[in-house]
Amino acid sequence: MFLLQTMCPFSTNIHFDYDGHYSKDGDDYEWIPTDARLYAISFKTSSLEEITYSLLKERICRKMGIDPFTKRLNLGYIPLVVEPTRQSYILDDEDVFVYLTSVDREQRRSILHVEDIEELQIVQITEQLSRVGESSCSRNYCERESGYGEEDNVGTGVEHDEHPHKKQKKSRL
Repeated sequence: MFLLQTMCPFSTNIHFDYDGHYSKDGDDYEWIPTDARLYAISFKTSSLEEITYSLLKERICRKMGIDPFTKRLNLGYIPLVVEPTRQSYILDDEDVFVYLTSVDREQRRSILHVEDIEELQIVQITEQLSRVGESSCSRNYCERESGYGEEDNVGTGVEHDEHPHKKQKKSRL
């Protein structure tokens, strides 16, 4: 006699509103959608722990037809069980699990809100990283370490063997 055991995946459905913003109204916060459409994605998993933050963002991007490497999205919701109402942001896997398991008495989950913050500019990020070595603070520090450019520090109160930021920290105490 065989005992056939199968993993019976269950379906977790998430309804989300894409592109809008939160607004404060008295003590409460409300979501103001840009688009009146509601979207949905479904996960077929054996447990809720399999739905991670990165997987959730990836599936939202795929559904909306956007490149996850060029968009910055904020995920949030207004919990049904919190008074006064206020937004709660999803920042990691634990927040995703809390969102998925937070339901009201009728087993309803909050609508997920997806804020489309900005389009990332990969070219600009590369340019900014390449300019970091050219800042005056790093140049002066490197020159000081090599013995060049000591005249740049005249009148700044920086000792020859001391990093400029360490001097500031001492004066704050």
